Amino acid sequence: MRTLSWHRVAPAFILFALCGFPGLASTGIRAAETSPALPENWEARSLLRDTIFAPVGDAARHARVIVTQSNGGGQVSFRVDAQSGALYLVFANQEGRSFPVAGAGTFIIKRSLKDGSFLHAKVFVQNDPGCFLRLFPSNDRTVMDVFLSGEPFLSQVVLPVAFERLLTAPLARIMDLTGNSIDWSLLLAPSRGAGDIRLAQVALAVRARLSSLRDMDDGAMDSIGRMVYIASGAPAGAGGFNCSGFAKWIVDGFYAPLVGKNTDIAALKSRDAMRGNRWSSRYEEELDPYFGLDWTRGLARSIAQARTGAVLTDEDLDVRDADHVAYTRDTGYPVPRLRALLYFLARERPGTIYLGSVNAASQEASQEGTPTLRQHHHVIVLLPFFDANGDFQVVVLERNTETSLASLTRRYGKEYVHLVHLDSTGEFSLPQIE
Repeated sequence: MRTLSWHRVAPAFILFALCGFPGLASTGIRAAETSPALPENWEARSLLRDTIFAPVGDAARHARVIVTQSNGGGQVSFRVDAQSGALYLVFANQEGRSFPVAGAGTFIIKRSLKDGSFLHAKVFVQNDPGCFLRLFPSNDRTVMDVFLSGEPFLSQVVLPVAFERLLTAPLARIMDLTGNSIDWSLLLAPSRGAGDIRLAQVALAVRARLSSLRDMDDGAMDSIGRMVYIASGAPAGAGGFNCSGFAKWIVDGFYAPLVGKNTDIAALKSRDAMRGNRWSSRYEEELDPYFGLDWTRGLARSIAQARTGAVLTDEDLDVRDADHVAYTRDTGYPVPRLRALLYFLARERPGTIYLGSVNAASQEASQEGTPTLRQHHHVIVLLPFFDANGDFQVVVLERNTETSLASLTRRYGKEYVHLVHLDSTGEFSLPQIE
């Protein structure tokens, strides 16, 4: 493996690169609005310009090299990879001691092995494999699609520059060309805020207690700190938590410091007259299909009332106004789309905790010609935040353990999750368990 230095590039070429893209000086301001900034590797791409545009067979034989960029631009790994009839030219920025492919600023050029034509370029805009741009040649212009958290965000954004010119251009040039049509502050990693720090601290506090928790069906802690059965309220001895009791315990970490006691189980179990219909009412006692929905709304309503004195409506509590993922009343959102939804929510409402009620079509109530009854059978707690590096994190807490969005999707990939929100401000002190 060879190491190349940017200082070997002729000064005249540097001047050409800068002068060839008007408006470059102003793009530094736009990029600086979001921190950490998107790492650049255009110097490395410019140095290897001859390889990028070489006959595809010659390009495929290029050895891996490490390029040292000027002005503190950092090192860049360049390698080629041939697979599935295409040649990939990968420019990956250094992060720590490695060069992650799915790292912010990585620039991947795809060429056809058959005829050498350029197929597209992929640019990661965060340290996240689901956050990237994809650029396509379109005559003398370039067309760009944008993906965030693995979901299509924008498509067919036209850049009035030939695709080939962008292959050695600064990423700031792409931002400058699309500044009027794309909110780049939403695409790039944000700086860590107070809300992100609070959620990280809540996650640490809960993690520290997980090993001491006991698991028990129908288990929760009542308003005075006794372990009880949710259905009857009867004492449960040493007891433990099910998914609902565990979520309640976390919310009580905010609630008890405000009012001096935990949330009331009877109030949380109260059935919400605003959901369901006359057809579903006959299943209330037999199946209790909306238990998780009523419970999560009850928890969010309790903490909001303790903080403000106001009794909030379901519409106030629910996450219904997400612009990027469609909401279904009393059902919520598809579980596989949670990461994308939470990404946007974390950008728009930093420091917010979400209680989720996982639900699926009830098998017991399914009859031909009847409406679908959703069974809200599982409760989860979600903490979405950006860490110190600006990387998006989602802490998933459910039934006395920490899991992940990937785990949720494996288990409930065909189901939905309804979300309510609560703020993370104020004292947080988890109730002690005897």
